[in-house]
Amino acid sequence: MKNERKSNIELLRIILMFMILALHANVLSLDFPSVKECIDYPLQSFMRYFNEYLCLGAVNTYVLISGWFGINYKTKGLCNFLFQCLFFSISIFTIFAILGEIEVTRINILSSLLLYKNAYWFVWSYLILYLFSPVLNCFIQNTKKETYKKVLIGLFLLQTVVYIFTRCGFYQAGYHPLSFISLYLLARYFRIYNQIPNKYFAISGYFACALINTLLNFLPIYIQHRPTSFTGILFNYTNPLNIVGPLFLLFFFVKLEIKNRVINQVAVSCFAVYLFHCHFCILEHYKSLCLTIFNKYGGILYLVYIVLFMCLTFVIAIIIDKVRIFTFNHIWQIIEKKKDVIQ
Repeated sequence: MKNERKSNIELLRIILMFMILALHANVLSLDFPSVKECIDYPLQSFMRYFNEYLCLGAVNTYVLISGWFGINYKTKGLCNFLFQCLFFSISIFTIFAILGEIEVTRINILSSLLLYKNAYWFVWSYLILYLFSPVLNCFIQNTKKETYKKVLIGLFLLQTVVYIFTRCGFYQAGYHPLSFISLYLLARYFRIYNQIPNKYFAISGYFACALINTLLNFLPIYIQHRPTSFTGILFNYTNPLNIVGPLFLLFFFVKLEIKNRVINQVAVSCFAVYLFHCHFCILEHYKSLCLTIFNKYGGILYLVYIVLFMCLTFVIAIIIDKVRIFTFNHIWQIIEKKKDVIQ
C-alpha cells in the first residue's frame, strides 16, 4: 500500500520550484543592483535583495524535506530519478542539436549525459545523498539523542567555521554532498524528536532570516556608497541564516493541514521544472528573456510579465514530465515482466 502524499509538503515543493525560478530570474539574470541603483532607487534595490534572500533557501529546503521524511532507498526510486534527469537532459540537447541551436561536440554530449562539470550540480549532490541514505538511516536508528546532537553540532560548527574564517573550497558554498548530508541529518533530528515551533513563529523566523541577510547586504552599500565584501559570503548556501530560514519554512508547512489531489499530482513532477529551465541549452535563454522583460517593463507590469513567464516555464516542464512518467512506467512494467519470466 502506497503512503498518501501530504499535500501541505507537496504544496511546499511546488512553491520551492517557483522560488528557484524567481531566484534565477533575479540576480542570476539581472546581476546584483549596482551601487548607483541602490542609491537612486533604494526601495526597488532593497526589495530585489529581499526577494533574492527569500528564494535563496529553496534548495536547502528541498533537501530538508528529504530529511524530514527520510529517503527510503529503492532500486525503482533510484532508476526513476536517473531516468528523469537523463530524459530531460538528453531530450532537450537532441532537440536543440536538430534545430542547429547548439553544436554536437564531445563536451556537449558529455554534458547531456550528466558527465561534465556544467551539467546539473544538484543532481550529483542529491544522488550521492540518496546512495548514502541507507548508511545515514542506520546511524540515525542506532544512535542516542545526545550523540546525534553532538554530531550535528560538529558538522554545522565545522561548516560555519569554514564558511566564515577560511577560503577553503571544500564545502563549495553548500553545493557539496556533505552539506546535503548535514541538512538531511538536521531535518531527521527535528522530525524524530518533535522539536517544532508553532507555525506563526516559524514563518516569522523565515522572513526574519531573509530580512537580516538583506540588511547586512544592502545597508553597507547604501551608507558607504561602495560594494561590500559581504555579498558573496551571504549568498552561500552554508550561511547559517540560509539554513535556519529554510528550516523555519519547512516547520511552517509541516504545521499546515491540506489535502488536495491536484496539488499532489503537480508536485510529483515539480523537480522537472529545475531540470527543464536549468538545462545548459535553456538556462541562457531563460536569463536573457528575464533580462529583456526587466529592461522593457517596470513596476507592476514587470511583475505581471515575469510571473506569467515563470508560470509558462513551470507548466511546460510539468507537461513534459507527465510524458516522462508514462514512458518510465511502461519501461518498468516491461522490466518487471521479464524478471518474472526469468524467475
